[in-house]
Amino acid sequence: MKILPGSVVQRSKDILFSRIDDELLAIDAKAGYCYSLNDTASRAWELISSPLRVETVCARLTEEFDIDKVACERDIVELFERLNNAGFIRISDDNTP
Repeated sequence: MKILPGSVVQRSKDILFSRIDDELLAIDAKAGYCYSLNDTASRAWELISSPLRVETVCARLTEEFDIDKVACERDIVELFERLNNAGFIRISDDNTP
């Protein structure tokens, strides 16, 4: 599924990240991967504890960090695509949030 600014994103229930300094870390023992999220990506992860549109995540991130809207949407869509491919998030195009 293509992730767009209007796409709704939510964390999968069974993925746990641990905070280490300013980053979040998760280990997928089955796949043999370790995932690390920097401070901006960590904040995006925190924001999607409940369903949010990508554009809403970016609006909040641009308020909290020194990043412009276009760069935020590009980077967050890329992050969410990686997290979706890893099975860490769910994506939908419904209009609920």
